[in-house]
Amino acid sequence: MLKLYPHSFHYLSGIFHWYLSFPFMFIRHLFIFAIFSISGFVSAETLTLPDFKQGTLGKHLQYFQELNGQLTLDEAKQKFRSSMTKKGSSHSISLGINVAPVWMNFAVNNTNDLAELYRLSIETPWLDVIDTWLVQDGKVIKHIAGGDAYPYSQRPMPYRFYAFEHHFNQGKTEVYIRIATKGPLAIPVHFSSVKKAIERDITSSFQYGLLYGIMLALALYNLVLFVFIRQKEYGLYSLYLFGFVLNSLSYTGQLHTVITYDFGPYFQDWLDIFLMITYSVAGLHFARLLLKTKFYALKLDQFVVRITIVIPVGMVIGFVFDQLFFSMVLAFLLNTCFAVLFIAMGIRALLANKPFAVIFILSSVTAAICITISTLAVAGFLVPYNGYTFKAIELGMAFEAILLAVILARQFRMAKLDKMIAETYARTDALTQLNNRRGFQELTQPIWQGIIRTRRDAAIVLLDIDFFKRFNDQYGHEIGDKVLVKVAQCLKETARKGDVFARWGGEEFILFLPETTEKQAYLQAERIRSAIEMLEIQVIKLPLSITASFGVAGSTENYFQGEPLSLRALEPMINLADRALYVAKQKGKNQVCLSK
Repeated sequence: MLKLYPHSFHYLSGIFHWYLSFPFMFIRHLFIFAIFSISGFVSAETLTLPDFKQGTLGKHLQYFQELNGQLTLDEAKQKFRSSMTKKGSSHSISLGINVAPVWMNFAVNNTNDLAELYRLSIETPWLDVIDTWLVQDGKVIKHIAGGDAYPYSQRPMPYRFYAFEHHFNQGKTEVYIRIATKGPLAIPVHFSSVKKAIERDITSSFQYGLLYGIMLALALYNLVLFVFIRQKEYGLYSLYLFGFVLNSLSYTGQLHTVITYDFGPYFQDWLDIFLMITYSVAGLHFARLLLKTKFYALKLDQFVVRITIVIPVGMVIGFVFDQLFFSMVLAFLLNTCFAVLFIAMGIRALLANKPFAVIFILSSVTAAICITISTLAVAGFLVPYNGYTFKAIELGMAFEAILLAVILARQFRMAKLDKMIAETYARTDALTQLNNRRGFQELTQPIWQGIIRTRRDAAIVLLDIDFFKRFNDQYGHEIGDKVLVKVAQCLKETARKGDVFARWGGEEFILFLPETTEKQAYLQAERIRSAIEMLEIQVIKLPLSITASFGVAGSTENYFQGEPLSLRALEPMINLADRALYVAKQKGKNQVCLSK
């Protein structure tokens, strides 16, 4: 991604960087003018070797910008000898977007008899053209040309930044650097011994490996969830993380050590800003779906949708007409909107008492604070510039990604609980808390198949509460409901372990008795009938008794109606028990009848 300083420009950087809004740009130039007024126009410092081991040279540099056409090296030398140059006031020089080329100068004095091998790297990978001249005793001893405009194979060394290594001989060597780019002119010049440079590269590789590993693991996990449960939030979050990692690999130059095609000097610039808007758009849509803003913040939700359409379309138009600066400004604008809208959606969700709103705001604000730290460090204002403050943005992004993953994990858990509750209610009778017909069928089918395989017996008992209509008509439905609940509780207490019982409908209940013959089922039904007969319910302080009639049907020695149980289904047994129940009702109720 294109950024205003190495490693620390990403989707939220637009909020804090001066060049992302014109009022801040004006303030920035006033600030720079004040710094120059205080520091004055002084010459560059001299680095003494071998005492100087490593460091970023922003404060050691003397520089000026070409305002009237390209200068030759001799003309630049003359300019440096004049009083119209400036000295860096921070560790990294940042001059803006699409600005005039800059010349920089510093000196190296090797006091050792032996030549010292040092590496100079300019750690912004999208700078288009960089030329460095090493001058000793007034003569150019080396000219090193490179930058993003050069094919990878033609760059000074196979490295993600412009970099070269040189043996600095005894004595003083003047270093002149000219940089021209259409992108953000952010210039952290790092100078160190090769040994220290390699150690720094290894440390940086481990850090980036850890950060990218966390994000890619989260992205892959949520992609798998999306594939299986088809919820858009998980797919968009995965795309958001994949997009950021690709963008980070691009703007840190790591991607371009692999993609080495020479598509022109601005290939990386275009790739950076389009990768930037890809994950910005995915992130905004992820946030609106996660927080469900369309249900309580419709205008904000619609604005997010419009922003994610209008700005990318404008950038594509800029690409068609080769207007890099125009598309770049739109990309910065989208990133500014991204950061502001993330926090705005979080606040609206909090006001609407939506779950996860606090964690969402915490993640967004944390990322914004980390961006501020990196920005101020690179600007050399208030925050010291070092490896930690420089990479604060990546740490903030990783922290944000983890918190957002926590939100998604909790949402997934809640969705599973909701599904379990919904499925339970779909199988359960709301009044009695017994199984309903669906629940009964789901539970009995696998048991029935096991009985068929093992050639065991099974029986069905149907019961109907006697005179139930009278309870409802004379005493009201509230009393009728209490009767149903009482009978259901009696079934729970008297049923055997392994029996399956349910409310079959109205005042009817059903029991499935596995590994039970018809005669055994009759005895169990009689036991339940007696228990129900003992029940009483208070109506206007007067006790009313409850009775029930029972119909029983079942197998004997694995035969049912003269056929092996394996040839029959459960439904005929239920139908036969229903007929037996009808007979019990006709004979006077409060009794158990067997099927015939």
